[in-house]
Amino acid sequence: MKKFIAMMGFLALLAGPAASDAPPKDSEFVFARVQSGQREYRMYWEEAPWHHDYPFSEEFFLGMLHEVTGMRVTSESYRIVALSSPDIFKYPFLYLSEPGFMKLNDKDVANLGEYIRRGGFIMADDFRTANYLHGPEELEIFRGYLKRAVPERELVRLDIHHPIFHSFYNIDTLTMAPPYGGETPGFVPQFWGMSDEHGTLQLIANYNNDLGEFWKWVDQGKMPFHPAVRSVQLGINYVVYAMSH
Repeated sequence: MKKFIAMMGFLALLAGPAASDAPPKDSEFVFARVQSGQREYRMYWEEAPWHHDYPFSEEFFLGMLHEVTGMRVTSESYRIVALSSPDIFKYPFLYLSEPGFMKLNDKDVANLGEYIRRGGFIMADDFRTANYLHGPEELEIFRGYLKRAVPERELVRLDIHHPIFHSFYNIDTLTMAPPYGGETPGFVPQFWGMSDEHGTLQLIANYNNDLGEFWKWVDQGKMPFHPAVRSVQLGINYVVYAMSH
């Protein structure tokens, strides 16, 4: 019952076009989660960081993506793919959880660079200021790997005027409460991106934020409703932008 009420509330707030009740024969979109090497994490969690919120966030988000946009996907339209595998090139959209905990070898870095140069899109989610875990600055860890993978590209902070924030929903502000960490100094959500030589965005990073955390827990009534709505709107915008550019 909680799941039904939450879903209906989201649909009322998101107000998207109606979708067919018939299940799709083939998915038009696959949510591909990246598995990679990890720096030491056991002092914080039992679960590997790349795996955080799996598969619950995928199942909820894909359900919302189908209901709101009419895109032919099911709640099972997701995969795990190793960064070191050539299989990553099958998927135009990759999801990176906890990029601040990645520990990549040369093959991983080479595949990451090749994926970006081929025109793939990456959503990096769930990483944060050093003040939170009293460790390294996670944005700089991620930036360092990107600089090795595509040294000709730059990671830059995005503002509300970027087209990705208006690709489906017209996002009016990037100010939002994060799902955790708001009491930590410097824990303020920011959005960073990397574009190709034509200005097309190929990577968006939700720094000091965790959209997957919202997606996992809002379905159980454990997240503030309005920032959770914003998290779904952002995710849908990312997918629509990635699949149309």
